[in-house]
Amino acid sequence: MDTIGKLFEKIILTRILPEVNVRGLLRNEQFGFRPEHSTYMQLVRLVERNTRNFGEKRLTGAVFLDVAKAFDTVWIDGHLFKLTLLNFPTYLVYTISSYLRGQTIEASFQTATSSRRGMRAAVAQGGLISRVLFRLHVNDMPIPLHHLKLALYADDTAIMPTSRKPTLLISYSYLESYLNEIQRWLSEGRIAINVSKSTALIFAPAGRRFIQSRPVTHVGEPIEWVYNTRYLGVTLDKGLNWSLHMDQVRKKTAQRMGVRVTLLNSKSDLSIRNGILL
Repeated sequence: MDTIGKLFEKIILTRILPEVNVRGLLRNEQFGFRPEHSTYMQLVRLVERNTRNFGEKRLTGAVFLDVAKAFDTVWIDGHLFKLTLLNFPTYLVYTISSYLRGQTIEASFQTATSSRRGMRAAVAQGGLISRVLFRLHVNDMPIPLHHLKLALYADDTAIMPTSRKPTLLISYSYLESYLNEIQRWLSEGRIAINVSKSTALIFAPAGRRFIQSRPVTHVGEPIEWVYNTRYLGVTLDKGLNWSLHMDQVRKKTAQRMGVRVTLLNSKSDLSIRNGILL
């Protein structure tokens, strides 16, 4: 994005954020790119719910949905309609409309270049206003019932049912009913879920044994049951004992330290000043 485009986005952002933050437009489950919110706080919220259920001898299920090409699939006309429903100032809706609809795309291969075409969907990946626009786009996700909780961070979505029995976690009155609502909402918003990259997990205290539930499905495709999964940069295992995550962190640290050893030794040509900095 060129300098003028970035400057324009900064100006628009100063108009959008007061509308979003002062009026409290974002739902409480959304922790993505919000003041006084972070990935760590969302993870603490998820872990706290699970450990509390451990103490009450309850199981917590979790379905982690992977949104396919999240920012690229934001339907522009539908998004502008949602901004109107949120009572955004008319001038802001028109400005955002002009900005999003003014984007074009072309493809090049070797010496050939396609004609330019207007984009009907997508907010620019990495754009200054794209994050907040995407949060507003998914803000009307169906509200779950009391035995289901949501954990949202931009396009990372976790749906968490709670029950004493594993069979009830995905029963129609629990998870499957909500997944059907989600599917209708996704279809209306032209958003797709990458089922092959989505996972399902049952959190249980150490020593608790149970028969694995039947598959969770989305649009007829099964979501794989796993014993551990990665969410917001952290590896979660079914017992929340963190051993797998710590092993991965240790390995990554050892690899990076191994690279530094070649630079930080008595035979290195690196200056002392740069060595200290490194």
